[in-house]
Amino acid sequence: TDSPLHYGKFYFDNIYPIKIGSFDIRHRFVRSNRSILEYKIKSGKWIPQESTMPYEFKVESIEPRKKEGGMFVNFSFRSDPKLKESALEEIENHIKDHLTENKLGEPFIEDLVQRYPASRLRVEFKGPDIQIESLFYTFRKYGLIRDITLQESAKEPPRFAMIIYSSMRSAASARNCVHGKIINSTKLNIFYEQPLKSNLIYNWMVAHPRISVPLIAAIVAEYRIYQWLKRQAFERILYWNKLSYDPLADISTWKEREQEEQKLRNWLKEPPETFIILMGPPGTGKSRFIEKVTQDKKNKIVIKCDEILNSHTENEFILKLAKQVGYFPVFSILISMSNLIDGLAGAMIGNKTLGFTSSSDSEIKKILDTLAIALHDLAPPNSITRKHQKKSNKSAEPQFIESYDPANIPIVVIDSFMTKDTTERDEIWNHLAKLAALLVDNGVAHVVFVSSNVGIVKSLSKVFPNRTFNYCNLTDAPTERAVNLVKTNVDGHNIEELEEQVKVLGGRVTDLRVFINKIRSGQTPQDALNDLITKANIEIRKIGFGDDTDDAKTIPWKGIQFWKVMKELVQNDHVSYDAIKFSAFFNGDDTAIRAMEEAELITILQLSGRPDQIQPGKPLYKAAFAQIRSDSLFAATMELQTAQFMLSFETAKITKCEEELEKLGQLFVKQEGKWLLGGGHVPASVDERVKFLLARLQKHHTSAEKWQMEVDRLKKAVISGSV
Repeated sequence: TDSPLHYGKFYFDNIYPIKIGSFDIRHRFVRSNRSILEYKIKSGKWIPQESTMPYEFKVESIEPRKKEGGMFVNFSFRSDPKLKESALEEIENHIKDHLTENKLGEPFIEDLVQRYPASRLRVEFKGPDIQIESLFYTFRKYGLIRDITLQESAKEPPRFAMIIYSSMRSAASARNCVHGKIINSTKLNIFYEQPLKSNLIYNWMVAHPRISVPLIAAIVAEYRIYQWLKRQAFERILYWNKLSYDPLADISTWKEREQEEQKLRNWLKEPPETFIILMGPPGTGKSRFIEKVTQDKKNKIVIKCDEILNSHTENEFILKLAKQVGYFPVFSILISMSNLIDGLAGAMIGNKTLGFTSSSDSEIKKILDTLAIALHDLAPPNSITRKHQKKSNKSAEPQFIESYDPANIPIVVIDSFMTKDTTERDEIWNHLAKLAALLVDNGVAHVVFVSSNVGIVKSLSKVFPNRTFNYCNLTDAPTERAVNLVKTNVDGHNIEELEEQVKVLGGRVTDLRVFINKIRSGQTPQDALNDLITKANIEIRKIGFGDDTDDAKTIPWKGIQFWKVMKELVQNDHVSYDAIKFSAFFNGDDTAIRAMEEAELITILQLSGRPDQIQPGKPLYKAAFAQIRSDSLFAATMELQTAQFMLSFETAKITKCEEELEKLGQLFVKQEGKWLLGGGHVPASVDERVKFLLARLQKHHTSAEKWQMEVDRLKKAVISGSV
């Protein structure tokens, strides 16, 4: 082939025990040398054989990384330079299918003698800062994370974040796989960070190897240490990618959710009649909940929208969707070629298309149409027959239809539906909604939408009108459950006054997990809570108000609008959705409210399928709102902007009344004050209108005077700083 040769690397973990220092001799007991590793790689045991791989894939060499417990495999392949990324993705998919998971990144090959793995990683940013949530989603796949902290301030670059894993092996895997990765135009450089506290015994042993090495050798002779070495060294080689235990992972078993679980199971036992919508704020375990309920279903398709949307190219987008639903083959090369021909045709002859187009939109439709056909073939025939008979209703005479087991009806779970702002790929929501309507309307499959966005109801009603949807709502853990979870998992670590702190923290699982890890690391519950509130404070200020004037202009709501909502939520656990919507700050338009919910600053509660109440985006935010409100200077600044807005609002009302009075006044003749329409007197209806306008004018004028006085007072306070 004429295609150029390219090179790549992938990383294997759990090959050796991690070397934790110069005195660690466990790796000497491991017999997996380079030749053995090369044999296992090239023989097809650990990856597919070269003859079955695409793009002339060939293993070039391996690089054992004994200190970090793994190895790199260097490989080559041939492809068109323009298709290099899609070729790598296809190679990755082959290896993932052969194993269970493969992690790619730009590795940092380091051979410094005195630099050993640690559970703490220093992640330096070569570009704009990355938020904690993005870091969590990038690094969580390699193991359980105890804490993530961003550098508070720095006069000189580089900026960095500190990530602490629960195990050293997880940190080693993350460093080798993510180093050099680019996230939102920011390149990540990753280094091991040793704990700040010095270990006297460790330092002494490193400084006196002539004494420490024989001493360790004698200890190794002990039976218990031998068993520990065997478990840590030999047995680890037999198990790959073992996940860290997460004590809060199985939240689907909470007793408080038994009612919702039973309700969902009952719906799935019935023939498909309408959509099932599983709602709940982010971090309430919706995905785990539906996974538990449907784990015994043999005909099940799960479409994870968040994974599909996390694509950089159209080809990657199509490939991920196809892989999730089992569609094969996907001719992604044809999409690129047809788009190229389209572009050339448009540039040369001005015609947008010559009939060659194989757009992503048509590919999505093709994949989902094929899925619908496959599900139709899987569905019990009698369920479809019963559905069509019910719809047609041609005969009034009862007809016998053989019974069927509703458990055999396929289930389609559409997870993370409309939970991201995806203006560029909005077509995916429409295609998925139409597919769901087709499947349910024909009795082919149950469809469960999982989302934290209450706005999906309006979108789904467009494709499935005149239907009442089935709702299942998950909420945060109640206080008693949250307290018990924390007590169970901190196991006696600084648990004084724990209940009061957890009441403020709330029952959001993601926050409880961080809270527990902070207490385990030595913080008191109050210090851990204060730390979380401070971080939430920073997040809310940045997202809700913007860092500066230019940043605030890009936010899809006004600062005083969010200030209004935030103040109400400081005083109340929740506020009326309509009261906020029809206040002067929103004037009946809920676009800004929806945007706040999408930014996860607030949560909109539903009542019978309509917005009813507004509460903080998560329980912790209520305390953070109160902390922001207590900042007297910032509060005075926002109150000043609020007073200025209300003054303008009342002035506009005054102007409107004056304009109407002026128009009514033009109906009078100047001489002798006679009425133009005749009769010499003012009609009663006009007189009543004039009195009404004068009363309104007086009311708005009084209110405007009050707001003007408030503006003057707040200006002086803000300028002097004495608030």
